Amino acid sequence: MKLPKWQTYIPLLFIIFMFVLPLFMNSPRYLNLLNQLLLNIILAMGVYSVWSVGFINAAQPIFYGLGSYTVALLMMRAHFPFWLAFPMAGVIPAVVALLFGLIGLKMKGAYFLFLTIALDGLISWLFISWKGLFGGQLGIFPVPQPRIQAFGLDINFATSRTPYYYLALVTAVITCLVYFKMFNSRLGRVWESIGKTEDLLANTGISVFTQKQIALAVSCFFAGLAGAIWAPYITIITPSQFGLWQGITIVLGVLVGGIYSPLGAIIGTIFMAALNLVFTYLPSQTVQYQPMALGFILVLVLLFMPTGILGLSGRVQNRIKELTGRKTAPPSINKDDVKAV
Repeated sequence: MKLPKWQTYIPLLFIIFMFVLPLFMNSPRYLNLLNQLLLNIILAMGVYSVWSVGFINAAQPIFYGLGSYTVALLMMRAHFPFWLAFPMAGVIPAVVALLFGLIGLKMKGAYFLFLTIALDGLISWLFISWKGLFGGQLGIFPVPQPRIQAFGLDINFATSRTPYYYLALVTAVITCLVYFKMFNSRLGRVWESIGKTEDLLANTGISVFTQKQIALAVSCFFAGLAGAIWAPYITIITPSQFGLWQGITIVLGVLVGGIYSPLGAIIGTIFMAALNLVFTYLPSQTVQYQPMALGFILVLVLLFMPTGILGLSGRVQNRIKELTGRKTAPPSINKDDVKAV
């Protein structure tokens, strides 16, 4: 998936902007919105990677929740330090994804989507029913806060939200770099081919099923890391935080941004975050109309922007060229040639 050169500069400018943003915007409310945006970008990149091999994963928040519960249980029950529990929070969801993929990745089209919805309900039920481990509806609290004491630094995450912002930003940047590197490599080209011509690719000797497992496991690994940041940040984790609605919103964001480039997943997630911010300023009675508004946006995207926001820019450029371009005159005919014939 070779990206246009101009698309490679947008993430760099965005990263620089995000690193300096807390210097001008240190309000706890906006830092909270930015943290959620960065974590959702991580989830959206995972949804896009699975989409590239031909599947829609609506259960990404469940793997996000597995990462949150993993880091909380390891810190509270096994007394692991956060920085040791953090990578484990990615490994556990990845292993669960591999086990789920043994059955789920053999499905086709909408059947995989329905299976992820069923998985969402099953694990949510497990979170609620297994009270001795997951705390039931009340969840787990208080989740211990991480702390950095090294090289003369003493950063206590309990005293400020800003360290969480930079931890989420660094994790999101690393996640995006890994995905962009994969999408521009042979692995990314194989994934793209699976999504378009799976049967033809299988005849080349490449294990299509293995490639699908890699895409699903990688996406769930990074989703677990995002969940590991969310758990101590919010200090309490409950099953209601990882519902199906969040998964549908993330899938919709990827679709709105554009499914033909990983940059579209980022743009779509930012768009959805801006839309949710608009809803927070509206009267509380309008919350019930949010699903209807998102459905209306989905219909508009499918009708007028099938390639998403990212693809719209290319369509506008082509339209401008059509309107401003000069029509080439037909080639002139030489009379001598006509006589010769």
